[in-house]
Amino acid sequence: MFEPQIVLAASPREWAQRLHRHVADHGGGRVRATVLHPHEALAEHCDVFVADDTTSFLSRHLVSSLQHLERRVLGVYDGDDAAGKGELLDLGVDDVIARDAPAGEFVEIIAALASGAGSDEFTRMVATLEPAEPAPRELGPTTAKVGRLLAVGAPPGGCGATEVALALAAAAGRHGHRTVLVDGDETAPALAQRLGVRPYPNLRSAVAAVEHHDGVLEDSLAPTQAGFAVLPGLSAPRDWTHVRPSEVTDVAERLLSLPVDVVANLGSRLENLGAHGPSRYGVSRALLARADSVLGVGLPSPVGVARLLSWLAQARSIAPRTPVRVAFNRTPPSRFRRSEVEREVRRVLNPEDLTFLPEDARVTQAAWEGGVVGDGPFHRAVQPLAMTLLGLKGSERRRVGRRR
Repeated sequence: MFEPQIVLAASPREWAQRLHRHVADHGGGRVRATVLHPHEALAEHCDVFVADDTTSFLSRHLVSSLQHLERRVLGVYDGDDAAGKGELLDLGVDDVIARDAPAGEFVEIIAALASGAGSDEFTRMVATLEPAEPAPRELGPTTAKVGRLLAVGAPPGGCGATEVALALAAAAGRHGHRTVLVDGDETAPALAQRLGVRPYPNLRSAVAAVEHHDGVLEDSLAPTQAGFAVLPGLSAPRDWTHVRPSEVTDVAERLLSLPVDVVANLGSRLENLGAHGPSRYGVSRALLARADSVLGVGLPSPVGVARLLSWLAQARSIAPRTPVRVAFNRTPPSRFRRSEVEREVRRVLNPEDLTFLPEDARVTQAAWEGGVVGDGPFHRAVQPLAMTLLGLKGSERRRVGRRR
């Protein structure tokens, strides 16, 4: 089903948030971006641009330029201010609507405008793509071999889940497993910065490739020298409103069908806050629900154990049948402390497995250098965990993603 692509001009008025929530929950459109400058309005592909009579950069020239690109402009006016409606019509907008109109009415007008606008431009653009690029990667429903998805997450508090996820992907790369490390942290995406790879293309472009055939999925993957590929997360935490959780899981499914194994680095928050709008932590929840196995990372202290158990309880409520394993990071050498931590965790949770990862200065060094952790205590402790979670074997290296 065709959904118009929408770009909103930033507005302090309530209509913009109401429209955004409506299409995120009920469909009927897709908000690609919220812009603050005319150049951004022209750069973002859309079918309909929506702005109100308080938009400082809305001008006759911008409206004309957008229409020249075969995009439609919807103006939003204050019903108590007749002058605002007239000003919008004088600028040449294609239609107007009162700001207090129901969100469903916004969607209807946008759909009517889009039926003769940017959707045709988008169709022509897709038609110019080389069909030989994506076609060989399309797999039928009878394809038997599918990769596995490992979700790695931790509660707030700097537990090092990103480093653990990175180490697992690196271990897979060294064993020749085709592996993609996905930054699914919609709260604090950090993998691109951590590895020194470009932040775009990223998760948003991957969604566009899978959901809207806008590009090729593999072009969103950044290859690394360690033999695995990275799918960078959102460019900024605020971008979470521009992707739906189901779209991210569709990307994961497409990667798994290549087939590759996917290591998903989750955000630290799993609460369901989507009852009255877009799901704030929906990406992490959706990846967790799809995962074949879950690894929870915590710190080996009373507070760290309590936080991890709380996070794992939420994870279990989302994926009750998924095997759960636990890793404690930066563990001191004290056997007594380890035994106390393990006793408490097994008393409450009884995970499939429990691993202790030692403190290692090489982790900090690798973070400064933008690389993977070298041989040392941390590296050696991760290996058996990776063997178990990803079924590693063999030594031949194969890389995924395209070199640039």
